[in-house]
Amino acid sequence: MIDLSEKKIMVTGASSGIGRATAIMLSEYGAKVVACGRNEDRLDETLSQCKGNGHMKMVFDVRDTESYKDIFTKIVSDEKKLDGLVYCAGIATRTPLRVLDESVVREMFDINTIPFFMMVAMYSKRQFNDGGSIVVMSSISAHYPQKCMCAYIASKCALEGGALTLALELADKNIRINCVAAGPVLTPMTDDVLPATIKYTQSKTLFGLLEKEDIANTIVFLLSDMSKKITGRSMYVDGGWLGQ
Repeated sequence: MIDLSEKKIMVTGASSGIGRATAIMLSEYGAKVVACGRNEDRLDETLSQCKGNGHMKMVFDVRDTESYKDIFTKIVSDEKKLDGLVYCAGIATRTPLRVLDESVVREMFDINTIPFFMMVAMYSKRQFNDGGSIVVMSSISAHYPQKCMCAYIASKCALEGGALTLALELADKNIRINCVAAGPVLTPMTDDVLPATIKYTQSKTLFGLLEKEDIANTIVFLLSDMSKKITGRSMYVDGGWLGQ
């Protein structure tokens, strides 16, 4: 029932984790994927797993916001505008208040938040989009806070608040924007998580840790016409997180 044929969708953070799983799944539904990330070899690995032809890769750091115009111009150089954007780039750091300093907070916002707003601003320009849908990764932690995560959670709360406002601004351009508030997901970012922490998060959900594909499923839905009346929302994909 989902058909993304002839759709061109840009995915940041496509070199691993949820971004990679999303890029691959989008290709399986017929989309032309623009895979974005900092590591070219890992982007090549992502594209090697994508179905179909016509996919692109764009190697850049999302913090380099001044490069966005050139990047978007290259993306549409084939005269096919974008139909969607997925912002999966991000970092998560557990930092106790006693060692928190300004550099930690700035880094969190410089990767998780500011580039997203600047990227949406560029996407929204008429020469780069054919309307479409924008999806940004948030976290269930923005709704059920955890200790030692103040900078990370603040960056995600900012994303969700901004997305609600942007949904109002972009509606006249036929652009939807939604967040996916993900629960604990098995990704490379969780490789260094202590077993005790994993056990704790599992105890807080009804269905345990999620797989990357569980999140990608919802992102694909939000990019498709099946969700054409959904905008300005945060969708929980959390395995039934029970809170504190």
